[in-house]
Amino acid sequence: MNKSLGLRILGQPDPHAPKDVHLVGRYALGVDWADGHNSIYPFAQLRRGCACGACAALEAPAAAAAWPRGIKRTDGGLQVTWADGHASVYPYPDLRGLCRCAGCTGGH
Repeated sequence: MNKSLGLRILGQPDPHAPKDVHLVGRYALGVDWADGHNSIYPFAQLRRGCACGACAALEAPAAAAAWPRGIKRTDGGLQVTWADGHASVYPYPDLRGLCRCAGCTGGH
């Protein structure tokens, strides 16, 4: 079966659907996915993961640039407005792909 077709088997959770989005401490965002996986995204990593291109080039974002002013869940993705006014949109499959846990990266 070709995974790019996006065909879901009925009755199984969409792994790209977040069940819960919450703050983890003061410097990270947590996402609990529908399939039971949990991801933690430090704000600086999340900012560098923005698809705009300019954010990806940031080596170490200034504290103000990597601090979210607002976070909003939508049907298609997570919208983050940063303290410097830049807005990022993370479609849920892309956000899941940014997970750097050992299970997602093949680590131990």
